[in-house]
Amino acid sequence: MKRILSVFLIVILLSGCSPKPKPVEQPVAEPPKPSVEQKVEETTLPAAEKVSNLFDARKVKSGDQIAGLKVSKVEVHNASDEDYDAYVDFEGEVTLSGTFKHNLNDDFLDHEISFKVDEESEALLPKLAHDQRYVWFMFMNHDDAEKALGAAGTEGKATVTIKNYGIKYAHTEIWNTADLVSADKK
Repeated sequence: MKRILSVFLIVILLSGCSPKPKPVEQPVAEPPKPSVEQKVEETTLPAAEKVSNLFDARKVKSGDQIAGLKVSKVEVHNASDEDYDAYVDFEGEVTLSGTFKHNLNDDFLDHEISFKVDEESEALLPKLAHDQRYVWFMFMNHDDAEKALGAAGTEGKATVTIKNYGIKYAHTEIWNTADLVSADKK
């Protein structure tokens, strides 16, 4: 009986010490190649669809490019909050379409000239990823904007070229800003 147990133990020990079988490599299937139509679609996407205008001000620095405009200044407050405050200034010009309003004795906006960017132009301006406001700004060169767009009380559609776009985002009465370069009223 001892011999049988001894033989049995030796067989078990030897089987545990034998080399393990090598895994057999399975051939990896190559992904299907796109058809000619798919290749054409991929290469003809407009640039606006390839690069987002949305950004996180906590991750940008002066000199970065966003939506074709160059960041010139970044200031962030409460950076650990999801809904942080940010002030970001940009250099460069961009042409946009939308609606303007030269406010007339407005309690909040006084007689400032505001411009609400239409949906087709929204992607042309940088926008904070957490900013849920519609895209709009006030013209900082009020006299030039008034000459181009009209006196207080005037409103309508226009295509404008702006420069010095500034995002002002905080939990207070504040708005984005820009300088008017030219305007074409419609």
